[in-house]
Amino acid sequence: MNTHTIAPPGTDAEHAANEALAEILFCPEGRTDPYSRYHRLRDAVPVHRSTLGIWVLSRYDDVFEALRDKRVGKDVHTFLAGRFSGDWEQHAALRKLASSMLWANPPDHTRLRRIINLAFTAKRVMAHRDFIVRKVDELLRPFVAAGGGDICNDFCYLLPISVVAGLVGVPQDEAPLLREPIRNFQRTFELGMTALELRVADEGAEFLDDYFGALVRKKRREPGDDLLSALIAAEDDDPLDDLELAGICHMLIAAGSETATHFLNNGIRLFIEHPDQADLVRADPGLMKTAIEEVLRYDPPVHMLPRTISEPLDVGGVRIPAGSRVMMMIAAANRDPARFTRPDTFDVTRDEGMSISFGAGIHGCPGWRLAKLQAETVFSTLLERFPHLEITEPPRPQPRVTLPGLEALRIRLGAGTGEAR
Repeated sequence: MNTHTIAPPGTDAEHAANEALAEILFCPEGRTDPYSRYHRLRDAVPVHRSTLGIWVLSRYDDVFEALRDKRVGKDVHTFLAGRFSGDWEQHAALRKLASSMLWANPPDHTRLRRIINLAFTAKRVMAHRDFIVRKVDELLRPFVAAGGGDICNDFCYLLPISVVAGLVGVPQDEAPLLREPIRNFQRTFELGMTALELRVADEGAEFLDDYFGALVRKKRREPGDDLLSALIAAEDDDPLDDLELAGICHMLIAAGSETATHFLNNGIRLFIEHPDQADLVRADPGLMKTAIEEVLRYDPPVHMLPRTISEPLDVGGVRIPAGSRVMMMIAAANRDPARFTRPDTFDVTRDEGMSISFGAGIHGCPGWRLAKLQAETVFSTLLERFPHLEITEPPRPQPRVTLPGLEALRIRLGAGTGEAR
């Protein structure tokens, strides 16, 4: 863990940290501008036991090292019992969350991760490049005809859901229908969740259970050229059952579509808001790799990750007890001035190593290559074809903090050729 010892916080520092965290989680102003509050939280108490009973880590080194520590895992029962009453298992959404690979630990996680990793090797990801290029051109045609539109919902969502649907084996015409139930279920990732939101999440979970259960049964009868059919056909000493297969489908579709949507939205918005940086990439396309890393660092699609502690853990001179719930503040860590120079500056030439936007350790995101491939294709295409992109309405943030994202991003393409490559 971080070797910089933290002095015991005083009452004023604790109050400042609790105030910043409350604004992040519960105030509209905190959702609009979380980053100034992340700085206040980290400056006040970087290893903080909040009034919610959850420990909060906000420095880069602390978060990165904790994510890689074997004592830091995912005990879903501990985490959910601290958020909900003892009857949480009566809720379909929370049961689904608890059974997800996202909350699995070794050896179950090791077995499932080994299977998932086969779909995301460099060779298999690159096999999707031609489809991604064609889909980008197809989705841009209505924007060219209209001169612009809502790039968030009519492009940045439709591309990733199409890509991951093709990977898994979900019919392309059915994939967009999954968005609403997935987003409703993902309310369970938020710390501040109302009874109404939980009921809506339950409905989303029940729909998804039915849909992916039916898809598994269909693929057993009528296999295709897709990941789900390959998993069913695979000869393994410990084959996946139908519930596990349905769970993997849900995880891949949800994680591969929603987070990638936010990633693409954030990048497009940042290039428009920082035209000097966009011009640097246009002048030197070789900067695209570092530009993508900077998009991920500056405004990651996921702002925080929940974990639990299996054994006492010392972080910067503070001992976190076994059984504690911990929130890893990814977005705060990515703006840590001890790790990144001028952390609040969007700089596509930055060369200070990777952020931790895809996590770290055994629970790191397996689909990072596919997400970056889509980003490279989208950003390169838009910057090359449309040199005068504009945002026509203030971006509207979603009322969420773990997966913040945008409700809409309306843009004008501006003057340019607009010709497909």
